[in-house]
Amino acid sequence: MGGNHSSWLDFPFRRIINIMVQDESPVVPVDRIIPMKKKKKKKSNNMLTLIKMIGRIGLVLLCLFIFSILLLKSNDWCRYTDVFNISAINIQGNRILTNREILDMANVDMDSSIFSLNLIEIQNRLEKNPYIEAASVSREFPNRVNILLSERIPICYLNHNELFLVDADGIILPVPDHPLNTNLPVISGFDNDSLDYISGYYVPNDAVREIIRVLDATLTSAPQLYSEISEIHYWNNSSFILYTIKNGTPIYLGDKNLPDQLNILANFQNRLKGKRDLSDYQYLDLRWNKQIVAKEKHS
Repeated sequence: MGGNHSSWLDFPFRRIINIMVQDESPVVPVDRIIPMKKKKKKKSNNMLTLIKMIGRIGLVLLCLFIFSILLLKSNDWCRYTDVFNISAINIQGNRILTNREILDMANVDMDSSIFSLNLIEIQNRLEKNPYIEAASVSREFPNRVNILLSERIPICYLNHNELFLVDADGIILPVPDHPLNTNLPVISGFDNDSLDYISGYYVPNDAVREIIRVLDATLTSAPQLYSEISEIHYWNNSSFILYTIKNGTPIYLGDKNLPDQLNILANFQNRLKGKRDLSDYQYLDLRWNKQIVAKEKHS
């Protein structure tokens, strides 16, 4: 009975095993099953993203096209209504040249459109003038023109058969028609120089350029002395005589180092402490070593 009971219990399980053996379908591992539905969904999402991107680009291009059309039409309207016709020219940076002189050089037609200006040509015309070291010309919408200048500032006159002005770099400048309203020292004594002195070019004489350099240094280090100098005259074998503005008092500097002599004179002027001027003396002589000979005026 026990054997029969065991046979009765095993029957269903044997049948299930036989069925599994008879099924020859290959068994696919779980990790190798490809989720086809998910792949199709991802491909669909990519296509949708691409369509959206193309739509956005098309919208941007359309907006740019419409904006360009509006800009061109508004520009045409402004030209038609003279909105861009030049109404004012603003000039800055000029200390020597007058506004009238600059406007004549710029030669800007006040009835023309601001778009018709050739800014580079105007700038080049301005920079042909020896006084203008650099020029910048710009438009200020809707109808203004700005001219910004950097001028060469003269620091002394140069008397060479005729009178010139010279800046700190040694550039020769013409004497303007209007007064400068400032006292500048004169360099003289080079009339026999056969070199050509041309406005807008460097002084051709090395000795004159050295005097200009010394005067520029004096203007910086001893402005009070610089303001007292009326003339510095080259004479008698590389010797110099300085004349004061007031009374034309001669100061004999000799043939020694010019910067050193002017430094000695500046120190002497400082010791006077404003109680006396250099022009209060009949003359001053710095040709002696370590001393200044001061000749008092006769009362």
